[in-house]
Amino acid sequence: MLQDMQKDFEIKKIKRSAFKMKEPHSHPFHELFYLARGECTAFISHNIYKFSRGDIVIVPAGTIHKTDYTGKGINERIVISFKPPVTDWLSGIVGTDIVSEVMQAGVINIPEKRRDYIEKILDKLMFENEGQDPLSPGFVSVALAELILFIARCKKYEENVIKEIDVDNQIMQEVATYIYTHYNEKLVLEDMAKQFNLSRSYLSKKFKSVTGFGFKEYIINVRIKHACELLLNTNKSITTIAFECGFNDSNYFGDAFRRTKGVSPNKYRRNQERI
Repeated sequence: MLQDMQKDFEIKKIKRSAFKMKEPHSHPFHELFYLARGECTAFISHNIYKFSRGDIVIVPAGTIHKTDYTGKGINERIVISFKPPVTDWLSGIVGTDIVSEVMQAGVINIPEKRRDYIEKILDKLMFENEGQDPLSPGFVSVALAELILFIARCKKYEENVIKEIDVDNQIMQEVATYIYTHYNEKLVLEDMAKQFNLSRSYLSKKFKSVTGFGFKEYIINVRIKHACELLLNTNKSITTIAFECGFNDSNYFGDAFRRTKGVSPNKYRRNQERI
């Protein structure tokens, strides 16, 4: 189910020892987090990443993700959450394409020589977000814009800043990508196991271990994600959307949608201005 936030912008520093997130989740706001210390494995949308100190993880609104913090000692991360309209003013200045490009799901490695700069921006955001005076919201907006523009510049001009997927889990990566791109087709665990030369039990257990999703659970979540896009951006009927997204029963689609989103497909469509 989508997790919401009370304010338009939040930032917090989190320190903790190694742990695994219990369940994958998504939320209707963007999330950026900077790993200041430690190591982490992340499953974002349909890609698996390994990252460490100096990396920024980008999770766009509505994107399914799960993070596991590994290694010894304390992991420290700075998490920024903000609703999409927060950056509308910046899009009006530099264009929606630049902001949209920054907010593509993935992991960015900040060059070591620029980490002090990025950490100063994050310190400024945390300081001003405490509400120092009536000017603080303005400072927060400007600092967030500076962070987004810095990431855009890194992606455009720096070499090797975009993290590659985790090669240690290459087969599970391929399975997840296949599901993500063939979500509207019939997908059966036994058939997928044969396709990737794996046993049924190994695929089931390994996929769950790496992504946090059961095989069938991930298929349903991907189908619901695409159904949400059709609900908000087309006038197609609920039944048509159900079949186009791989469900062969509109009633089952409705039940699965409620379990995932907490509301019916019709209510989700009616409340789109609040999403």
